[in-house]
Amino acid sequence: MYQLSFAGLSLSLGTLLEVLAVFRTDARLLALESSEIVLEHGGQPVQVIRHNGALTVRRPGMARDVFLSLIDEIDGAYFRPNGVLQAVWQIRRSHWKLLYDAFDLASTPRLIFSSDQVEAAGDARGRLDLFELLQSECERRFGFRYAGPEYGRTRHRSGRHEVHVAYALAEGWAVPEAVLEEYRQLPDRFTSDMSWGRVLVDVPELRGTMPPDKVRVLASVMRREQGGISPVNAALLAMVMRLAPNSPTFEEIDDLLFRHGLVQAHGLPDRYATPQPLGTAVSKFAELYRQNMADKRWDTTVERLRKERTAREISQRTFDLQMQIALLEHGRETFALGNEISEAIDSGDVHYLLQIMDCPDERNRVAKQTVRDVFGIRLLGVRAAVRRRGIFALAGYDEACQAEWESAGSAQARQRVIEVHQATRAAGSVHPAVFAPLQVAHHA
Repeated sequence: MYQLSFAGLSLSLGTLLEVLAVFRTDARLLALESSEIVLEHGGQPVQVIRHNGALTVRRPGMARDVFLSLIDEIDGAYFRPNGVLQAVWQIRRSHWKLLYDAFDLASTPRLIFSSDQVEAAGDARGRLDLFELLQSECERRFGFRYAGPEYGRTRHRSGRHEVHVAYALAEGWAVPEAVLEEYRQLPDRFTSDMSWGRVLVDVPELRGTMPPDKVRVLASVMRREQGGISPVNAALLAMVMRLAPNSPTFEEIDDLLFRHGLVQAHGLPDRYATPQPLGTAVSKFAELYRQNMADKRWDTTVERLRKERTAREISQRTFDLQMQIALLEHGRETFALGNEISEAIDSGDVHYLLQIMDCPDERNRVAKQTVRDVFGIRLLGVRAAVRRRGIFALAGYDEACQAEWESAGSAQARQRVIEVHQATRAAGSVHPAVFAPLQVAHHA
């Protein structure tokens, strides 16, 4: 037993690795000199120093022997109490972590050993390989190396304590209450991929009722549900989960629970409780463009959702929700972009129109189709030069005006051509609704 005293406080600690952990984590020690800290072991003083600003100790003896004594302490106190080797899930998390603290120390031997100790224990190159020493010692004592022991009924290995606890609980093994209590006090100790283990800590009724793969997916589905998994619904969930395949997908479990009324249909997002202002169409083009775009998005979304549902890539209730949203979005399409394009047509802003429509057929098809429907100008299924001429015609440019714009040497010069053209249109000398179709018909 170690007795650590500082600032009028006294702590009893079972192992030196625990003392070193306090040195690393207790903020009360930051401002203290090493001379203000007293450490005793079995009534004998242990030297406390600072090495590169970090509190540590110095103990006499050969470095390898001193290092292995750290493992002797945690082995006798926590890993093999009463001479019986414990499984990982029978050891408290804080005590299990001490072994991996020792692995961390193995990479920084000068933190706990003097230069003389390191040199005396080093190889011909002066290196002290404590990591491999510790790996071999763990294998001899505990039957595993740094990768950790096997967990559950798998052949996989892990050094993560929560993995062993979660799989033990899923099997229904008698995990000690002291182990579980540490997890209750530190709920974030189950990392994201093992979050299902937290459910088994909190709901003992679910332990041992299904294999880990089922627990994992069930916990993932129920995490999104109000109330989640609780002692109230655990037995019913366990009964229904017997119908699930051994290694189920999220969608399979979601569908299973939905069919049995254990999860409810998804509610619509809050934004759909408020009407969407659509604006007002400034032209026939804008009105038709909005309708065509809404239809296109609906068709695309429905086709995608049906393919995903057929492939079981989404659950039934997710499919239902997304179909509802698609229908609502169809009615929430605004006139904004159609109005913007329409205004560019009316003002002869050919630069804007080229950006929108001078592209391959698969891009901006709705805009091009709406141009055909309203103005009779064909921009789909034609050669690039014909398409480009059609766009200029849509803006009210004859061939001479188009040539002037395209021959302009700079963006500023092209802008001046547009401004002159816009001024001419504003004066009423060119009417796009009449001019544009005639130009395209001439070049078709």
